Amino acid sequence: MGKSSRLKKERRELKAVQAAEYDLFSKLVSIDGYNEPIYRFFPEQWQADALCQGNVWISTLEACRAYEDPLQGDSEEATHTYKSGHIVGSSSDAAFVEMAARSGIHIGEGCSNITISNATNIQKLPDAFVLCTTKEFKPEKLSETFGNYCVKISNPVEFFKRTSIELNKHLEVREGGMGLVKYNDRIYTGLEKPPGPIGFVKPNDQYSPQKEFRMLWLPKENFVIKPFLLKCHDVADLCSKV
Repeated sequence: MGKSSRLKKERRELKAVQAAEYDLFSKLVSIDGYNEPIYRFFPEQWQADALCQGNVWISTLEACRAYEDPLQGDSEEATHTYKSGHIVGSSSDAAFVEMAARSGIHIGEGCSNITISNATNIQKLPDAFVLCTTKEFKPEKLSETFGNYCVKISNPVEFFKRTSIELNKHLEVREGGMGLVKYNDRIYTGLEKPPGPIGFVKPNDQYSPQKEFRMLWLPKENFVIKPFLLKCHDVADLCSKV
């Protein structure tokens, strides 16, 4: 192959890579625009060293749901519950139609004198990859639960993009999100606002001091997934021990 042909081939390959990355980035979202440094605590020094070398431990929602320590795990992770209460209305009542829809019930046109009593609609994300960190470097609050060794990630947005590119090579990503966890009740009723983006809400009691920031990726295909070590050396320059 001549030099000219090689250059053309390299340009085509580069364009294909750029197109694939553009497609991936269109599936990623920052839920709040937060891009200040974040921190990851570890119980062992070698784990902190590994992240600084670009070895990223990716967990899953199911793994988080199964942790026995309630401060590390959450059996209701990425689950929202809507309760209708006792409501009566018709298809001309917009508020009633909305509450019915939240309950998973479609109200057609021309319906009246409808009663819905204590319907419950549970929304739960299927398993997904997740990386949990905190926005605050406060060892006095987190070390006992998560460990004494900490890594600072200087640019979460860039870290998320680079990690997503590498993760997508292993298992195609359907969509991904990053942002601060909101601490709200995950049960809501009536016309109350939903608690927040599913997968980014935790109860406002024992979890709120963690000030969690997380990254979440939903696989395109419904495979069984497990936590694993993702080798992503491109993130090493964003990580430093503190």
